[in-house]
Amino acid sequence: MNRFLALGTLVLAAMPIVSRASPPPDFAPLAALIQQTKGATALPSGTAIAVIRHGKVIYEGYFGYADIAARTPVTRDTAFYIASATKPFFALNALLQEDAGQLDMRMSLHDMFPEARFAGFDASAVTVKDLLVHTSGVDNQPLVWATAYSGIHDAKSLRGLVSVSYPDEKAARGTFKYTNVGYNILSVWLDGHMAEPWQDQLERNLLHPLGMRRTSAHISRARAAGWTLAKPYSFASAKPDQPLYIAKSDTTMHAAGGLVSTAPDLATFLIAQLGSGQRQAVPRRVIRRSHEPQAALTAKYMDFPRTGYAWGWYTGEYKGRTMLHHFGGFAGFHAHLSFMPDEGIALVVLNNEDVLGAQVTSLIADYVYGTLLGEPDVTATVSRRFDALRTKAAEVSLTAARQRAAIQARAWALSRPRAEYAGTYSNDLLGDMTVQVDEDRGMVIRWGNVQAVAAGGEAPDRVRVEFAPNSGDFLDFRTENGAVTGISFERMVFRKSPAEG
Repeated sequence: MNRFLALGTLVLAAMPIVSRASPPPDFAPLAALIQQTKGATALPSGTAIAVIRHGKVIYEGYFGYADIAARTPVTRDTAFYIASATKPFFALNALLQEDAGQLDMRMSLHDMFPEARFAGFDASAVTVKDLLVHTSGVDNQPLVWATAYSGIHDAKSLRGLVSVSYPDEKAARGTFKYTNVGYNILSVWLDGHMAEPWQDQLERNLLHPLGMRRTSAHISRARAAGWTLAKPYSFASAKPDQPLYIAKSDTTMHAAGGLVSTAPDLATFLIAQLGSGQRQAVPRRVIRRSHEPQAALTAKYMDFPRTGYAWGWYTGEYKGRTMLHHFGGFAGFHAHLSFMPDEGIALVVLNNEDVLGAQVTSLIADYVYGTLLGEPDVTATVSRRFDALRTKAAEVSLTAARQRAAIQARAWALSRPRAEYAGTYSNDLLGDMTVQVDEDRGMVIRWGNVQAVAAGGEAPDRVRVEFAPNSGDFLDFRTENGAVTGISFERMVFRKSPAEG
């Protein structure tokens, strides 16, 4: 027996609910496949599943650990960070504000921030709707990094960051391009206009009315309440069974990715989407509006075709039926929300692992929807796919190890002695980035909530960092007259303190 199974690392709690209309589907084969995969890959990270049919949760499955070292099992009360699966919540809240006459989707970016001096694009042409359906043609990586990673911001700096928005070089206004920028910008305006943080607006307008008691946009509140929060893991890490260093704080829970939730709570949200709840806590007309495609696209993510984007939902056909879905990916997490409105069925899958979790989730969806739609031989088909995934997992691990070795072997191309790069680098809107140089760890760069040990970047005075684990970025040091004077990163410039220059 696999040693992880022998130690009781995998935990399953399955609770099928019998429907009078039809016999309950058999999810036992799926549970066995998930268990086998976690055992074969020796990574018992957590997975939570909720399946909905006709307004009822007909299956819940809980596997693995929220905290591997502490052997804390995933249960129906385990809260996972859901990353970009937050967007349907934020967009629906905006539609509720529109329905109440408090928000006009035609309002322009210029009208939202009349004091800003936007450059390079017509701010009077960009609307709230554009921001929510990813057709604004506007980019703003400094704002994205501040809200999702560094956490260094306040109300004043956020408005300042909005004002430095710039044209998206790859997508003009009216063209769909998925990004966090629009949601981040709108949240800054809502905070000021409503005199209430967007997080509290969300709780008042959606979470509380729906009875989602284990969902929050405040990590601090979840911790204070003693919730079990799933820790983040990655199969691509050098030590996959150890949690990633990066952890969410209140300052990095942003409008485009800022909720923790449980499988049952998210099932409640999807039941509301299907319009089959016992009471209509959210007006049905607003729910229906949120499902209407607003932007056209042609794309596919894994098994899921995407032909449109509604208000926080991708739209497309899956297994010949209309499906709306949104997923969330961040270091150590993968979340899946999907539903078929015409069939009255929906699925929640949450993982606290970011590589295999996404792959396993696609196979879970294949089995769940195939079973509910009556596909023949679905168990055999999905079993073969799980077999292939287990084989592929070994290759993924080897590839990740080779990539790490290649990155560490990259040559450094610094023009000055390494010690001269140490110091504090500042940006008025983005805070301080510090560079520490020592013999043991080389060059360590810290910026708010994120940090990284730099590797060579090959280009002159360039280094590679992983502020987001297993995802590399490059920082360029600036030099003038033989001295290190600053750092450039994603259109952001941090200037070294004169005393350290």
